[in-house]
Amino acid sequence: MPPKAAKGGTGKGAAKGGKSEKKPKSSGGGGKAKKKKWSKGKVREKLNNLVMWDKSTKEKLYAEVPKYKVITVSVISDRLKVTGSLAREALRVLHKEGLIKRVNGHPSTLIYTRAIKAEGGAEE
Repeated sequence: MPPKAAKGGTGKGAAKGGKSEKKPKSSGGGGKAKKKKWSKGKVREKLNNLVMWDKSTKEKLYAEVPKYKVITVSVISDRLKVTGSLAREALRVLHKEGLIKRVNGHPSTLIYTRAIKAEGGAEE
């Protein structure tokens, strides 16, 4: 009977550090595969919000905002195209003038609603 071929690292080639028999690579295995192409993701457009009040925006603030059912910083910023700091300032001014009414009590979440006048002309 002929001698058996060495399978592992016990043969002559393995002891000398030589190359052993190569196996055919499978397509899904490790090694150098093509790198995955990552998508760039969705890029939002830059908002060009106003940083100072102009006449038309201020008129729109006094005409439209007191009629909104829910008034927050983001609602004013989004609809009037102003920055968040201007929207916070507008909320304070409208509340001081009595045009809007505060809903919640937490200082970081400013939620207002329209001020509904009673029949006698006084606020609720």
